[in-house]
Amino acid sequence: MPDGSSHPGAPERRRLYLIRHASPEIDARVPARQWCLSAQGRRDAEALGRRLSLDVARIWSSDEPKALETATILAAGPGAGTAVHADLREVAFASGILPQAEFRRRVQAYLDGADDPAFEPYEAARQRIMRCLAEICRTDDGDVAVVSHGRIITVLLSGMLGRRLGGRVWSRIGMPDVTLLDLESGDAVSGFAAGT
Repeated sequence: MPDGSSHPGAPERRRLYLIRHASPEIDARVPARQWCLSAQGRRDAEALGRRLSLDVARIWSSDEPKALETATILAAGPGAGTAVHADLREVAFASGILPQAEFRRRVQAYLDGADDPAFEPYEAARQRIMRCLAEICRTDDGDVAVVSHGRIITVLLSGMLGRRLGGRVWSRIGMPDVTLLDLESGDAVSGFAAGT
Protein backbone atom coordinates (compact mmCIF):
# COMPACT_ATOMS: atom_id res chain seq x y z
CA MET A 1 0.00 0.00 0.00
CA PRO A 2 1.48 3.40 -0.91
CA ASP A 3 1.96 5.53 2.14
CA GLY A 4 1.12 8.89 0.58
CA SER A 5 3.73 10.59 2.75
CA SER A 6 6.70 12.71 1.82
CA HIS A 7 9.22 11.23 4.26
CA PRO A 8 10.28 7.75 5.41
CA GLY A 9 8.70 6.46 8.59
CA ALA A 10 5.53 8.55 8.22
CA PRO A 11 2.29 6.67 8.97
CA GLU A 12 0.42 5.19 6.04
CA ARG A 13 -2.70 7.03 4.95
CA ARG A 14 -5.97 5.16 5.29
CA ARG A 15 -8.12 4.63 2.23
CA LEU A 16 -11.81 3.99 1.70
CA TYR A 17 -13.00 1.66 -1.04
CA LEU A 18 -16.52 2.92 -1.64
CA ILE A 19 -18.35 0.30 -3.70
CA ARG A 20 -21.80 0.31 -5.24
CA HIS A 21 -23.51 -3.09 -5.37
CA ALA A 22 -23.84 -5.06 -8.60
CA SER A 23 -27.06 -5.17 -10.67
CA PRO A 24 -30.07 -6.72 -8.95
CA GLU A 25 -32.81 -8.91 -10.33
CA ILE A 26 -35.70 -6.43 -10.48
CA ASP A 27 -38.93 -7.93 -9.17
CA ALA A 28 -41.88 -5.53 -9.03
CA ARG A 29 -43.65 -7.86 -6.58
CA VAL A 30 -41.15 -7.17 -3.77
CA PRO A 31 -39.65 -3.97 -2.35
CA ALA A 32 -36.34 -2.91 -3.91
CA ARG A 33 -34.56 -3.30 -0.56
CA GLN A 34 -35.26 -7.07 -0.79
CA TRP A 35 -33.84 -7.57 -4.29
CA CYS A 36 -31.00 -10.06 -4.80
CA LEU A 37 -28.29 -9.92 -7.44
CA SER A 38 -29.12 -10.97 -10.97
CA ALA A 39 -26.97 -13.61 -12.66
CA GLN A 40 -25.23 -10.81 -14.58
CA GLY A 41 -24.77 -8.89 -11.33
CA ARG A 42 -23.00 -11.89 -9.77
CA ARG A 43 -20.70 -12.19 -12.80
CA ASP A 44 -19.97 -8.45 -12.69
CA ALA A 45 -19.18 -8.58 -8.95
CA GLU A 46 -16.82 -11.51 -9.56
CA ALA A 47 -15.07 -9.54 -12.33
CA LEU A 48 -14.73 -6.51 -10.04
CA GLY A 49 -13.29 -8.73 -7.32
CA ARG A 50 -10.62 -9.97 -9.72
CA ARG A 51 -9.65 -6.37 -10.59
CA LEU A 52 -9.51 -5.04 -7.02
CA SER A 53 -6.56 -5.53 -4.70
CA LEU A 54 -8.35 -5.20 -1.39
CA ASP A 55 -6.21 -5.43 1.73
CA VAL A 56 -8.92 -5.20 4.38
CA ALA A 57 -9.96 -7.35 7.32
CA ARG A 58 -13.59 -7.25 6.27
CA ILE A 59 -15.93 -5.67 3.78
CA TRP A 60 -18.81 -3.76 5.31
CA SER A 61 -22.22 -3.90 3.68
CA SER A 62 -25.72 -2.64 4.07
CA ASP A 63 -28.23 -5.27 5.12
CA GLU A 64 -29.91 -5.29 1.70
CA PRO A 65 -29.36 -8.62 -0.11
CA LYS A 66 -27.94 -7.07 -3.31
CA ALA A 67 -25.24 -5.25 -1.32
CA LEU A 68 -24.46 -8.15 1.03
CA GLU A 69 -24.19 -10.58 -1.89
CA THR A 70 -21.79 -8.17 -3.65
CA ALA A 71 -19.70 -7.84 -0.47
CA THR A 72 -19.57 -11.61 -0.01
CA ILE A 73 -18.36 -12.12 -3.58
CA LEU A 74 -15.71 -9.38 -3.21
CA ALA A 75 -14.55 -10.76 0.16
CA ALA A 76 -13.91 -14.24 -1.24
CA GLY A 77 -10.86 -13.14 -3.27
CA PRO A 78 -8.73 -11.68 -0.47
CA GLY A 79 -10.20 -14.00 2.15
CA ALA A 80 -11.73 -11.10 4.02
CA GLY A 81 -14.79 -11.33 6.20
CA THR A 82 -18.02 -9.40 5.83
CA ALA A 83 -19.87 -7.28 8.35
CA VAL A 84 -23.26 -5.62 8.15
CA HIS A 85 -24.07 -2.08 9.25
CA ALA A 86 -27.74 -1.22 8.76
CA ASP A 87 -26.93 2.49 8.33
CA LEU A 88 -25.24 1.71 4.99
CA ARG A 89 -28.77 1.19 3.61
CA GLU A 90 -30.07 3.19 0.66
CA VAL A 91 -31.81 6.55 1.03
CA ALA A 92 -35.42 5.58 1.69
CA PHE A 93 -37.83 6.21 -1.20
CA ALA A 94 -41.50 5.52 -0.55
CA SER A 95 -42.89 5.67 -4.09
CA GLY A 96 -42.51 2.07 -5.16
CA ILE A 97 -41.33 1.17 -8.65
CA LEU A 98 -41.64 3.96 -11.19
CA PRO A 99 -40.93 4.13 -14.91
CA GLN A 100 -37.15 4.49 -15.33
CA ALA A 101 -37.25 8.06 -16.69
CA GLU A 102 -39.49 9.26 -13.83
CA PHE A 103 -37.34 7.49 -11.24
CA ARG A 104 -34.12 9.05 -12.60
CA ARG A 105 -35.72 12.51 -12.76
CA ARG A 106 -36.91 12.36 -9.15
CA VAL A 107 -33.65 10.97 -7.78
CA GLN A 108 -31.60 13.61 -9.61
CA ALA A 109 -33.91 16.38 -8.37
CA TYR A 110 -33.66 15.09 -4.78
CA LEU A 111 -29.88 14.90 -4.91
CA ASP A 112 -29.76 18.38 -6.50
CA GLY A 113 -31.72 19.79 -3.55
CA ALA A 114 -35.43 19.56 -4.42
CA ASP A 115 -37.76 18.69 -1.55
CA ASP A 116 -39.60 15.41 -2.22
CA PRO A 117 -41.54 13.91 0.70
CA ALA A 118 -41.19 10.42 -0.79
CA PHE A 119 -37.46 10.47 0.10
CA GLU A 120 -35.73 10.26 3.44
CA PRO A 121 -34.84 13.87 4.38
CA TYR A 122 -31.44 14.66 2.87
CA GLU A 123 -29.91 16.02 6.07
CA ALA A 124 -31.05 12.96 8.05
CA ALA A 125 -29.49 10.67 5.42
CA ARG A 126 -26.25 12.71 5.46
CA GLN A 127 -25.97 12.55 9.25
CA ARG A 128 -26.74 8.82 9.27
CA ILE A 129 -24.13 7.86 6.67
CA MET A 130 -21.41 10.15 8.05
CA ARG A 131 -21.96 8.72 11.56
CA CYS A 132 -21.91 5.19 10.11
CA LEU A 133 -18.59 5.76 8.32
CA ALA A 134 -17.06 7.22 11.48
CA GLU A 135 -18.17 4.13 13.47
CA ILE A 136 -16.71 1.77 10.87
CA CYS A 137 -13.41 3.69 10.80
CA ARG A 138 -13.17 3.46 14.60
CA THR A 139 -13.85 -0.29 14.42
CA ASP A 140 -11.34 -1.22 11.70
CA ASP A 141 -7.67 -0.32 11.45
CA GLY A 142 -6.13 0.26 8.04
CA ASP A 143 -8.07 0.58 4.82
CA VAL A 144 -11.86 0.32 4.87
CA ALA A 145 -14.18 -1.18 2.24
CA VAL A 146 -17.94 -0.66 2.16
CA VAL A 147 -20.62 -1.84 -0.25
CA SER A 148 -23.68 0.34 -0.38
CA HIS A 149 -26.11 2.03 -2.79
CA GLY A 150 -26.00 4.84 -5.33
CA ARG A 151 -28.08 7.53 -3.61
CA ILE A 152 -26.52 7.12 -0.17
CA ILE A 153 -23.03 6.92 -1.71
CA THR A 154 -23.70 10.28 -3.39
CA VAL A 155 -24.85 11.73 -0.06
CA LEU A 156 -21.73 10.33 1.67
CA LEU A 157 -19.37 11.77 -0.96
CA SER A 158 -21.12 15.13 -0.60
CA GLY A 159 -20.60 15.01 3.17
CA MET A 160 -16.95 14.04 2.86
CA LEU A 161 -16.23 16.78 0.32
CA GLY A 162 -18.31 19.41 2.13
CA ARG A 163 -20.46 20.26 -0.89
CA ARG A 164 -23.57 18.79 -2.44
CA LEU A 165 -22.59 16.79 -5.53
CA GLY A 166 -26.07 16.15 -6.85
CA GLY A 167 -27.59 13.88 -9.42
CA ARG A 168 -24.76 14.33 -11.92
CA VAL A 169 -22.46 12.18 -9.78
CA TRP A 170 -25.18 9.63 -8.95
CA SER A 171 -25.99 9.11 -12.63
CA ARG A 172 -22.43 8.08 -13.48
CA ILE A 173 -22.01 5.41 -10.77
CA GLY A 174 -22.21 1.96 -12.37
CA MET A 175 -23.36 -1.36 -10.92
CA PRO A 176 -20.99 -2.47 -9.58
CA ASP A 177 -18.57 0.42 -9.31
CA VAL A 178 -15.83 1.55 -6.95
CA THR A 179 -14.05 4.72 -6.04
CA LEU A 180 -10.99 4.95 -3.82
CA LEU A 181 -10.80 7.86 -1.37
CA ASP A 182 -8.15 9.14 1.01
CA LEU A 183 -9.88 9.00 4.41
CA GLU A 184 -7.89 11.93 5.80
CA SER A 185 -8.48 14.42 3.00
CA GLY A 186 -11.65 12.95 1.50
CA ASP A 187 -10.04 13.27 -1.94
CA ALA A 188 -10.98 10.72 -4.56
CA VAL A 189 -7.80 8.92 -5.66
CA SER A 190 -9.47 6.92 -8.45
CA GLY A 191 -12.80 5.64 -9.69
CA PHE A 192 -16.16 7.27 -10.29
CA ALA A 193 -15.64 10.14 -7.82
CA ALA A 194 -12.25 11.21 -9.20
CA GLY A 195 -12.41 14.82 -10.35
CA THR A 196 -15.53 15.73 -8.37
